[in-house]
Amino acid sequence: MSTNNLTRLGALIVLLMASATIGCGNGTGQFPLVSASVINPPTINELSPTSAPVGSPSFTMEVIGSNFTTDAVVFWKETPLHTAFINSKELLVQVTDTDMQMAGPIAVFVRASAQNSNSVNFNVLIQ
Repeated sequence: MSTNNLTRLGALIVLLMASATIGCGNGTGQFPLVSASVINPPTINELSPTSAPVGSPSFTMEVIGSNFTTDAVVFWKETPLHTAFINSKELLVQVTDTDMQMAGPIAVFVRASAQNSNSVNFNVLIQ
């Protein structure tokens, strides 16, 4: 196993390999020590606001959830938005007037620590 193996099994498991020398009588032996840390994926619990009329001017949207990290980015459909990390449970994003041109549900998700959150719909309402 290489020192940079990453395995994703619901959560990201990072394996770090180290070696240690152990004395046993007159001989010594080396064996790998394995350390694992689990990084839970981000989760969105709610958006605020949850909707706005089509053609609305730019606004700030709050994303409330858990497991957000400083590298978190909020996506509007598949487009990354300018994201401000507040803490592990709150992000602020700028939704532009261009984002508000088409009515309908918009899938919003967070990518943090190379993992995607659940998707929550923001509703762009017909006036």
